[in-house]
Amino acid sequence: MSVIKQKYLKNCILLSIAIISPVLSTSAANASGMKLETSVVVVNTDDGEGVMTLKNTDAKPVLLYSSVENLPGDKEESLVVTPPVVRVNPGDNQTVRFMLKTPPKAVEQFKRAIFEGIPAADKTSDKLQITVRQNVPLIIHPSNLKDNPEPWTLLQFKQTGTDTVQITNTGAYVVRMNTSITLLPQNVNGSMPRAYLLPGDVVSVKLNSAITNGNKVQITPANLYGYFVKPYQSSLAH
Repeated sequence: MSVIKQKYLKNCILLSIAIISPVLSTSAANASGMKLETSVVVVNTDDGEGVMTLKNTDAKPVLLYSSVENLPGDKEESLVVTPPVVRVNPGDNQTVRFMLKTPPKAVEQFKRAIFEGIPAADKTSDKLQITVRQNVPLIIHPSNLKDNPEPWTLLQFKQTGTDTVQITNTGAYVVRMNTSITLLPQNVNGSMPRAYLLPGDVVSVKLNSAITNGNKVQITPANLYGYFVKPYQSSLAH
């Protein structure tokens, strides 16, 4: 390998590390010098936008790329991100806006906000440059929908088989929670296919054992900012 090529490889290798915050992100990530102000983006349709402020805590400038990622099956491009790309100097704050461009719906919508920070290139260093991709929840909240700090109370649970429970989100809110559910009093467990339920969602959960006399379901929900709250119990219909 030539000396020129070796030098090129040393200076230009880009290691991409994806910090994919789970649906239940519990804290603002601090990666590649970009610190998020909060762990969720809320777009209130009354304001027409939601914002996220990031701070470059690194000693070097960072090129910040921001975008929106839809959930599987969601084809609607309902938001405009501005600025999509911007240089953020050391110690500076940068506000990114997510502006609504489609008519608001009657129920909450759930997407992901993506922030990717690329540090400025240093041609004199042999160190790897690290690109970090941060992924946090984004919720579009209709202005005519009352705030509900406990949307999981609108979930309905029904036993549809000896080892199957159906969960229906009857509310207009996105519900985030731990994927594990427990049937009481037998303490039989099951796991949801994903850690969120959209308005109107109906999912079936397979239990690890058959139940004969279960009468309650226990879940561990999360609040708006992704923090788990105390376990919640609901009746089980048959």
